Amino acid sequence: MTFLRRFFLPIAVGLIVSWAALTSAQDDAQCAATIEALWETASSACVTGPEGYICNGGAAPAVLPEGQVSNALAPTGALVELAVVDTLRTPTMDTATHQAGLAWLRLPAPLAATLLLVGDVSIQNVTPDTFPDWTSSLVLTGADVPECSAAPLSTLVLQNNVVGQVSRLVVNGVSLGLDGTILVRTTGVTTVFVALSGQSTVTVFGTSQPLLTGQQVTVPYDGADFTRPVDVASSPTAFDPSVLQNLPVILFPRPVVLPQPGFVRTGGQVNLRSGPSQYEGLITEVPVGEVMSVLGANPAGDWYHVQLDTGETGWMLAELLVGDVGNIAAVYEATPMLPQRIGELGTAGRVAAPAGLNLRRGPDAAFPVVASVSNGALVQILSRSPYSQWVKVDADGIVGWVALITLETQAYYEALPVDYTVGPPPAPTRVPGTFGNAFPDPDLGG
Repeated sequence: MTFLRRFFLPIAVGLIVSWAALTSAQDDAQCAATIEALWETASSACVTGPEGYICNGGAAPAVLPEGQVSNALAPTGALVELAVVDTLRTPTMDTATHQAGLAWLRLPAPLAATLLLVGDVSIQNVTPDTFPDWTSSLVLTGADVPECSAAPLSTLVLQNNVVGQVSRLVVNGVSLGLDGTILVRTTGVTTVFVALSGQSTVTVFGTSQPLLTGQQVTVPYDGADFTRPVDVASSPTAFDPSVLQNLPVILFPRPVVLPQPGFVRTGGQVNLRSGPSQYEGLITEVPVGEVMSVLGANPAGDWYHVQLDTGETGWMLAELLVGDVGNIAAVYEATPMLPQRIGELGTAGRVAAPAGLNLRRGPDAAFPVVASVSNGALVQILSRSPYSQWVKVDADGIVGWVALITLETQAYYEALPVDYTVGPPPAPTRVPGTFGNAFPDPDLGG
């Protein structure tokens, strides 16, 4: 009996451990599939929408005032005017019931910003009467622990609607000059602000400081009262990358390539190249002192994939750069594309032309027609023009070009590959008598 116990007990323990590991892996796979389905549903419902409205992309949020307003915002895809909502709380992610809190608040001009609530996020309008609604917000995020490795943390994401146009908002008593994308989380007695793109500013008690892509600052409060900070913001540091885990950038108003912690600055004039080699094409020469975010590195670590303040990206030799760079987890040889949206219209378009639409040989109305597509037809978007807002599409195997404005789509235009092989629009036909063309003078009888 002792021999059998010594022989079979380790085997039984091993089988239990293996079964637990297999079950955990299966649960994670199921959770990941559930989350992907949640993102797709939310994308189709809300990833684009009108300014001045809240769009519910997930489970029914808790809303004040209760009653008609809260009932109206309960269904997925529901739109409710911002002005009639005082407080909104999206529920935490529950993968067992395939439910999650997701909502977009699209603030109109002069604020011109979009707020994305992911998971357990509470936001309250605390704006004084003399300012536009939702200029100032009180925000709290849940201290949830993701149920699986594919789930994100509860997070608020802020993004200005127009690149280069600063949106001025107040979150938890902190004034933000928002020029890009900022992630917000509350933890304990602090609010953490993380810059995911652009160069914004943070102001507390009249003290302003820049917040560059790849950096974070924390602001302290008295206990759980987040209405007013008790001190200025901390000095910017490289952000904690764990807060970005599984962040659904495909749901952002403008999808971004998530940065690595920290930033770099040119120590002199440095070439920005299309790939990690001195033999790759030269994009531009970047002057001394330019601050850039780091998106990744090549496997050898001697070239950084960087992004300029203008949004332009490329590769630079690492030894020519200085700055505060954290651990670079994104390693690749080929330059990654911007993330594209998902859902039926994420990479497709529906023809919105009552009389139908002509597919043309090139990206301009001057090119010849190759086929016609009926109103309401679904076409796959393949690429975009380097000359104008025209896109190359596939309509049941027939490829041609159409103006983007003629399609209903949720595709992110800037993330589409550019087709540099297409020729420029043909030159207009010359009118007789212009550009040096001669013709007989009727007064001379010739």
